[in-house]
Amino acid sequence: MPLNPKAKYALATKPVLWSTNGYCGPSDPKVQGGFVKTYGYGGEEWNGDIGRQWKEDRYFSSETATKLDAFAQHGHLGLIMTAMRGDVQYVVGIACDVSLVTDQEATKLAKVFKLGVVGNELWARPAIKGKFASEKDFRQHWGTGLHTIHWKCPASLFHWFDQPLALPKYPLRPDKMVLAKMHGGYQALRPEDGIKLLAQALDDDHPIMQWLITNEFDPQFLNPRDRKAGPPLTAKERAQIASAAAAKKPYTRYLAERVITVNAEHGVLENEFHQYLTKIGATGISRNVAGIDISFRHPTAGDVIAELKPASRGETRFALRIAIGQVLEYRHFIKSHAHPMIVLGSKPSPKEVEFVTALGISCAWKAGQSFGLKWTDKPKA
Repeated sequence: MPLNPKAKYALATKPVLWSTNGYCGPSDPKVQGGFVKTYGYGGEEWNGDIGRQWKEDRYFSSETATKLDAFAQHGHLGLIMTAMRGDVQYVVGIACDVSLVTDQEATKLAKVFKLGVVGNELWARPAIKGKFASEKDFRQHWGTGLHTIHWKCPASLFHWFDQPLALPKYPLRPDKMVLAKMHGGYQALRPEDGIKLLAQALDDDHPIMQWLITNEFDPQFLNPRDRKAGPPLTAKERAQIASAAAAKKPYTRYLAERVITVNAEHGVLENEFHQYLTKIGATGISRNVAGIDISFRHPTAGDVIAELKPASRGETRFALRIAIGQVLEYRHFIKSHAHPMIVLGSKPSPKEVEFVTALGISCAWKAGQSFGLKWTDKPKA
């Protein structure tokens, strides 16, 4: 049967070069051959640059293949980007609903992303100059620089790891299946295999995990050996795998990123919530006293103590688990008369809100330029 990229989806791992600066610009990569070896850089070296977003889309690059482009023409492609460092393979980024950059966008993007300036910065590097006979040759090669941007996807379905996710030698199944490593290649994956790769990094309600769970994937995209193993699991079966993985997931990643490290995002959330409280008429606002992030008197709810967690979407479950213990401890030992509240940097799921409020803890979350708020049955406001 032929591929059906118009109606179905495809997932692949895509090897990219290893960057030494977080994929925020050229890093003089060391490779064995191909485009990067010839010219001294690769378009994926800017994949981690948050400035590569325009409107609601994130723009990035990798080498491609005919089948990948076929699904991308319909926005039906998912890419798990991997890189080798020594003998260890890492997941460095994920993108879903991937589509091709159109000719209509190209001229605008060259200006938006200042690709002329990027070309100047690239030419200033000695390693690049060593690849070209003259600056003229480099300029002819660079052109508009648009060859460094091949893909786009919704920003909500793009995730680039600050700390790449190290994989075991055989990351998927006991048949010693390994992932593609050659820079110019790719490897077709079942959606459930994508869930297994990402389950220790993304929560099961993360938009990317939901993309892997809910869409219908084309079995013809898989290699013949993998197709013989049977059709991809159903959406219900994939959801069960994701949920089971989330239940076993340790707190380590959240702790490392959000608690042990003093994160500037916490200060930003604290300032924004303080401003919100002022607007709604709260009084007696104090910050970081006796371990309590913010305490205040609400116009109708009375004294409140709030624990703040700048969790990203898909990470709210772990933030809530930690915050519940903290805010209840503060109420018990420090302000027994105060009403407990947890404030998150992004909106939790309805089930999470229901769980927290059932414990007598109100929940607030960042919502655009303001905050959403769900009070418990007592008090009401």
